[in-house]
Amino acid sequence: MTLETAFREPVGPDSFEVRPVEGGAVIEVTARFVVAQQDIAALERDFARKLRALAEIPLQSTVEDQAAPEAPRLRSVPTPAEPALRILVAPRRVVRADGTFIELTRLEFDLLLFLRENPGRVHRREALLNAVWQLNSTPSTRTVDVHIRRIRSKLGPDLEDLITTVRGVGYRLDHTEEVHIEHDPYASGARDTPRAT
Repeated sequence: MTLETAFREPVGPDSFEVRPVEGGAVIEVTARFVVAQQDIAALERDFARKLRALAEIPLQSTVEDQAAPEAPRLRSVPTPAEPALRILVAPRRVVRADGTFIELTRLEFDLLLFLRENPGRVHRREALLNAVWQLNSTPSTRTVDVHIRRIRSKLGPDLEDLITTVRGVGYRLDHTEEVHIEHDPYASGARDTPRAT
């Protein structure tokens, strides 16, 4: 039985009637209309058209049946790794990632800072004496070796490989991503810390 034929069958004047429709749906007629006889045909066509339109609406378009929209997925951005060492230039301090300070002498600090500011190349002992000690003459290149050994000892076994010895030439700072220079005197970790004597 189609919608049009189901709708065109007469309904009793004072009764409710339930009729099966295609797809197993059931329509219950619960209202009585008073319509002029010449308008009944137009009214039947209008109802049939509206019922067909309702029957053609896909189920997923109804509010109840719509799937909940998927929540947008956030792309996780990796957090930058904490450097193993931070060189705080203004207070002349070196800080580990865990917040502990490494006590360096003035010359040890200057030597480490120079190597970090000039990474990726081998620096001859004479050039280091000139740049850090500001000596034009070369009294002994063993001075640089002694200071490098002390810096490595103070950095500890987990960081001693930051400074590489190039035999017969000099020294180079490797793993520059593990050493961060902070020029700001108010950078985190530099504030409210006692100065080394």
